[in-house]
Amino acid sequence: MQLILHNIKISLEEDSFSAYKILAAKKLGMPETGVQEIRILKKSLDARDKRQFYYNLSLVATVSKRYKNKKNFPQLNEKPSKKEIINTLKERPVIVGFGPAGIFAALTFLEYGIKPIIFERGKKVEQRIKDIRDFENSKIFNPESNAQFGEGGAGTYSDGKLITRIKESGYVAKVLETFIRFGASEEIAYFNKPHLGTDQLCKIIKRIREFIVQSGGEIHFQAKVTNLIIENDSLKGVEVNGQQKCLSPTIVFAIGHSARDTLQMLSAKGVGLEAKPFALGVRIEHPAELINLMQYGEKYKDNQKIGPADYSLAHGGVFSFCMCPGGEIVNASSENGGLALNGMSNSQRNGQFSNSAIVAAVSVDDFGSSHPLAGIELQKEIEVKAYKNWSAPAQNLLDYLNAIQSQKIRPNSYKMGTVSTELNQLLPGFVTNKLIEAFKYWQQRLPMFVSDQAVLMAPETRTSSPVRILRSEKREAINLAGFYPVGEGAGYAGGITSSAVDAIKTVEAILGIL
Repeated sequence: MQLILHNIKISLEEDSFSAYKILAAKKLGMPETGVQEIRILKKSLDARDKRQFYYNLSLVATVSKRYKNKKNFPQLNEKPSKKEIINTLKERPVIVGFGPAGIFAALTFLEYGIKPIIFERGKKVEQRIKDIRDFENSKIFNPESNAQFGEGGAGTYSDGKLITRIKESGYVAKVLETFIRFGASEEIAYFNKPHLGTDQLCKIIKRIREFIVQSGGEIHFQAKVTNLIIENDSLKGVEVNGQQKCLSPTIVFAIGHSARDTLQMLSAKGVGLEAKPFALGVRIEHPAELINLMQYGEKYKDNQKIGPADYSLAHGGVFSFCMCPGGEIVNASSENGGLALNGMSNSQRNGQFSNSAIVAAVSVDDFGSSHPLAGIELQKEIEVKAYKNWSAPAQNLLDYLNAIQSQKIRPNSYKMGTVSTELNQLLPGFVTNKLIEAFKYWQQRLPMFVSDQAVLMAPETRTSSPVRILRSEKREAINLAGFYPVGEGAGYAGGITSSAVDAIKTVEAILGIL
């Protein structure tokens, strides 16, 4: 019998499997020898008291079937068996995009014996990384192979975060188990804030690609879908690279949040779109040791067991996003003539600096237009200004606030970040006003965060897609049968895990098993 034990608390110093077994036996009211096996279900660090850190655990304890469960500990449910289906698809399905949504759509089709055809505009991950390095070192930019486009999607060249707010635990577990199956650490299944890191994610994505191909799936790289083939208001297939045609009445569209040209094509074809809110702002960077001190205190700031500290901040519509402990800020541009920033870190998170986006929520009313692609135009306007005014020096946050508070300059008009221009000429006033108020608030409460060691860089524009492709309850585009938009680029997810879950559920809907 497998029983779930919640609210197990253990000090950081005592943390070990042998200690878990002792605590589990005590909670069950039996000798330690009665606990046959222990498995971690959930594990999170409680760092609220800087004098003593604890782990909070949920454990699965295997005990004899003769154990009298007088306290009614919940039993671990067995996994449901895979649903049997009859494949009613007349043609092999096409998947457009090979980021998290495209990858998990392909794996789900294969799970039911269906071999998809996949088109990815970028390159294989190992070639993609080379193009990114060439851009960083030699300023040779490839608009089809960069931090946004290529195998694995934007999340691969980020932090590989697997955090999600969605509550569908069965689907989330399936995503995590899949990553473990292809080489991720088993810890991601139970740690509170799981992540893979760019270095590990690249290896995992390659293994998944090889599995898909070995299982009969087709993956075509440097293959951008440039048109939809529609005849008599019916979807027939896609056009690739402006010439090749691939016919299929079932298209899973997993394009990612930066495929602006593809969204423009959809708009021209009359596919239903709507603008959606997103967020704009800056990147902030601190020495990792400073963030460790701020979050862990003097006692635990150098503790190697818990790794570099992260944080989550929010005030007045401004919030931290994509926090990268021990990481670096990277150029995440996807178009010539535009500058966009992002954060990334490797699996060890052992860099000297930590960074995060600090962004303000932007509503569709702020776009200045009712056009579905107005949010994209706002992003592009900011990125073009940033590119034209780019220069190497960055601005430390304390100098920025001191200049405002001493009234030496007008609010919203100080040079900030990697962009050598007045802030209000780069980011909209409704964004900078919120950022300033948030930084003033945090200056009083977190003086280490708002200090002369904090450096601001701008702009952070690609927090999520500012467009949603409208779909029905069956997950099909509202005005085009057989067209299934999924993931972050379609406006239905926010990150690797939620994109993967959205894709799994969409394939299940296509096959009639959702």
